[in-house]
Amino acid sequence: ISLMNSLVLVIFFCSIMERVVSLTLKQEQPKIAIIGAGAAGLCTARVLSRDLGVDPVVLEAKSYGGGVWKYEENSEKHPMYRGLRTNLPKEVMAYREKPWTGLTNSFVTHKDVAQYLADYEQDFDLKKRIKYSSPVKQLTILNNKNNDGGESSSSSLFSPDTESWPKIRLDYGGESGDQQSDVYDAVFVCNGHYAAPSSPEVPGLKEYFNGQVLHSVTYDDPSKFEGQTVLCVGGRASGSDLAREISFHADHVYLSDTTCTLNEDSTPESQGKVTWVPKTMEVLEDGSIKFDEGCTVTPKVDTIIFCSGYDYKFPFINKESNLDFQCVPGERRVMPLYKQFWHAQHPNLCFIGIPHSVVPFPFFELQAESAAAQFKSFSLPDPASRKKEAASDSTSGGAKADGRIQNAHFLGSAQWDYCRMMAKIGGFYNDEIEGYIATNKALYDHAGKARKAVFPGGPDSYREIKYNRQGDEWTVLQQEQVSTV
Repeated sequence: ISLMNSLVLVIFFCSIMERVVSLTLKQEQPKIAIIGAGAAGLCTARVLSRDLGVDPVVLEAKSYGGGVWKYEENSEKHPMYRGLRTNLPKEVMAYREKPWTGLTNSFVTHKDVAQYLADYEQDFDLKKRIKYSSPVKQLTILNNKNNDGGESSSSSLFSPDTESWPKIRLDYGGESGDQQSDVYDAVFVCNGHYAAPSSPEVPGLKEYFNGQVLHSVTYDDPSKFEGQTVLCVGGRASGSDLAREISFHADHVYLSDTTCTLNEDSTPESQGKVTWVPKTMEVLEDGSIKFDEGCTVTPKVDTIIFCSGYDYKFPFINKESNLDFQCVPGERRVMPLYKQFWHAQHPNLCFIGIPHSVVPFPFFELQAESAAAQFKSFSLPDPASRKKEAASDSTSGGAKADGRIQNAHFLGSAQWDYCRMMAKIGGFYNDEIEGYIATNKALYDHAGKARKAVFPGGPDSYREIKYNRQGDEWTVLQQEQVSTV
């Protein structure tokens, strides 16, 4: 009996110690890494430190922050160019905690945006969290099981009671050039998606075109096209802006756009030195360009600039990452992501800013806030349900629902309901958030209507509109294209 009592006491003591150790681990300060110190990374660092009381580390590959908004003169690997002004008014581009101040123009320069981000970084003391010149080389999901099948110390401290999430190791270069490795309870990927230029295949281009072929990522100075005939392929924001800028120097510019409609006689419309033409179909044997829809114009050009966007790129995720992950060049989709944000199997791995055709800064902020809320009180569905929805989303064609995989992450006008969804998942949706989202939508729609009224590649007079926003109230101070709110 004495021996039995002793055994019972030992077992009881071991059980108590196990619970004490488990509780101690849960009370440890979780470690979070953020990859990238651009607009997404900065606001994620702010939100996590504010909402979770943690001290995240931000790993930035370059020697400075600001991401894509930091202009590099004559860079051929950076998408920012000297003449860029935003095509969205600053009144919708602000984080909720930091409205824009001190500028009268609504459509601001890249320098203005870079300064806004620098001020945001300073206001919330984020610089101390950033490790510059620290490119992430490898992301690895750690095995979270012991040999006997039990939980190991590699389980994330954010794991809910219903699931066990693995910790994540990042190998990265240090500021002094040495290689470092750290293990984290959660990782936020905020490396943007402007690093891998994408260009369509054009039949005959390699065989018959003898001119210069560029991607818009290399563009900076329009005067370099003095006296040339230029074709810009892609009619969205960058294509239209480049066509307009280059037209001040070139002999003529053709802007190829899949949304172009021809006149009844199949001739394209022109304004000034810019001609708006349909999709580029092929380069003919004589080097001339054939467009779609039976367009009567088949010009010969000196330079072709592909303004055709970018692929997603995550060079630190590979076969050694121990992660179910797909990101195929040309497909423009990332899998498997639940709600285009959380990794479906491991929600402690989050990808900020994957959806495109959105108002970025507020979008990033709401995603970060939703993730922080889930770490405090987990409510996402079970892994099987998350994977099933992620698989369905990846083939749906995004908000267009056209089944085209390249549109998997397109939102456009669906972004507002997505923002509401993020707030609801995070448990912070209320009248204040609704007013904020609704006001963003109203301003976005107003500016968009003015922008779409402008001839593609023509004068950007919509950028002369000036708004005034005070909370959920806004007015037009200076009108250009649209006469009423």
